[in-house]
Amino acid sequence: MRVHAPVWAVAEGGSGRLPELAVSLTAEASRLAGQLGTEADTVVVGNCEDELVRALGSRGATHVFVAGWSAALHDSDAYVPLLTALIRKHRPSVVLCGTTILGRELAARVAACLGTGLASDCTDLEIGPGGVLRMSRTAYGGRASCTVVCPQARPQMATLRPRPFPTDCGASIREPQVIRLEAESITSPRTRVERVVQGDPLTMDLVEADVVVAGGRGVGGREGFELLLELASLLGGAVAASRVAVDAGWVPYHRQVGQSGRTVAPSLYIACGISGAPHHIVGMRGAGTVVSINTDRHAPIVDLADMAVVADLRDVLPPVLARLREDTSRARSAGMSALGMLAESREDR
Repeated sequence: MRVHAPVWAVAEGGSGRLPELAVSLTAEASRLAGQLGTEADTVVVGNCEDELVRALGSRGATHVFVAGWSAALHDSDAYVPLLTALIRKHRPSVVLCGTTILGRELAARVAACLGTGLASDCTDLEIGPGGVLRMSRTAYGGRASCTVVCPQARPQMATLRPRPFPTDCGASIREPQVIRLEAESITSPRTRVERVVQGDPLTMDLVEADVVVAGGRGVGGREGFELLLELASLLGGAVAASRVAVDAGWVPYHRQVGQSGRTVAPSLYIACGISGAPHHIVGMRGAGTVVSINTDRHAPIVDLADMAVVADLRDVLPPVLARLREDTSRARSAGMSALGMLAESREDR
């Protein structure tokens, strides 16, 4: 018998490739639902193809609500009334959104409409006594962490950073029930998105970046960081640095990752010329995939990395950049494939 109301994930659909954040949010909702002894459902805004429905089912979604008005994907006006009404009707105990442009705005406006609490930019979630959601998030620019609880407010709402969450949620593969919402129930947007402009890799918030390209002593100087800057730009990510590079004046202090800098948890962390000192590792240990490019095969970062390239970054990066330049419009989706080129120059550990 179900004791608690379901856990919801509000995910953004897409076309052309599987939206990884939608799948990981559903997996996280399913994990929390397992702790509560209830079900996990997903609300998809934007396109939701059959492949995505199957992926959500494999991650534990019982119901998939589809609001597929893709023309309004970047405008929360189109979805706030719809999502608010859905939550009031089905009364989920927890609602999770991604920390994206749309997810942040949607979560904040829906929480205000419902009169409930919201913890943003969370890094970890757990169910405490009485079904209370314990939401962990960073504070003071990543230098500290705190746990937020909303004992009385329902639903309990949180936004999660765009990073890989555990996908092994223990749920069996199922065929979820798909509920398609009528377009007439979506409010016409008051604004129109003309174009989306990519952020500057040197000013983009490191905490929010999905891809981080970091450089250390091995980069050699400011000129070496130009390669990293272009790689980060093509991958839609941000440039970071170790303390050595910051102390040398190659990059500003606010780009430093480590114990005395920022704490990051991107999907992809590319460490170029970084040895992997403990005070740096503590700032990026939450990264999903770690790629190391270093001439020292015995550097500590090599043992931590998912892919270790023992070579000079000046030899490795130019062909990778050339591949990415071929089609910058698909650079983000092609990024991991292009990085597969690194395996050609990788030495066995």
